[in-house]
Amino acid sequence: MITSIEDMSLETRQNYDKLMQYLMNYAMFDCHIGVEFTNKLPSYAPSVSYNKPGKLIIMNSSWPYPTQIPFLLAHEICHVLNEEKSYFNLNDRTKNSGEAQANISAIKLLQRYCIENEFHFSSIYQFARSFAIPKECYYLLADIA
Repeated sequence: MITSIEDMSLETRQNYDKLMQYLMNYAMFDCHIGVEFTNKLPSYAPSVSYNKPGKLIIMNSSWPYPTQIPFLLAHEICHVLNEEKSYFNLNDRTKNSGEAQANISAIKLLQRYCIENEFHFSSIYQFARSFAIPKECYYLLADIA
């Protein structure tokens, strides 16, 4: 797994940058969600989103798997759009349901990006690998494809 953006090929880096620009524009201009990247968090601290007092996403730019950052940003955008509250202190069933819904919506947002940019994949799993969707989310792919 790539652990640094600098380790990406030039073509992959350009595609990554284009995807991040798409997601940032979608969040900020289409959905009016503020997005802040910070390197002040520990590497394994998750990104978070808030609906109040304003719509805001704080992304951890120190995340050890930078290829996952677009999926994580899409995930947080979907939390805000679904106006979900924090799930940290609720029971596991509610937590998993809210996280699964954000993952499903994030996958659909990435699929929309592919349609708009005419990217095609031979399978939903090739799509998932291309966007560094975590393997623990693969169980959701069959219902989305």
